[in-house]
Amino acid sequence: FSLLLLNLEEYYFEQHTANHIQHRGSINERKIRGSLKICSKSVIFEPDAISQPIMKIPLRDCIKIGKHGENAANRYPAKAKCAGISLIFSQGEMEYVFELDVSGKVEDVVET
Repeated sequence: FSLLLLNLEEYYFEQHTANHIQHRGSINERKIRGSLKICSKSVIFEPDAISQPIMKIPLRDCIKIGKHGENAANRYPAKAKCAGISLIFSQGEMEYVFELDVSGKVEDVVET
């Protein structure tokens, strides 16, 4: 991770180990291990595997930032039993799901 990925006047706050969930709920569901960097204007996911691209999600383009709802928890019992928290970043039709390894409330991470 390089601070050069940040925009002008953007600040880096904290980092969490996380899994990026791709194709959530389908047979092809896949978890990519990495770290989620929380910044003032974006969220950056840096995968552990160098074959995977770094993802930068601008917060200004996000329609919704939150946690899995009860329906999602019922569909995915493994997530409901997990000690960590799950975040969803929605950009129009794109949805990015991250499962954080920290125990706590989503609000603690989102309000940073």
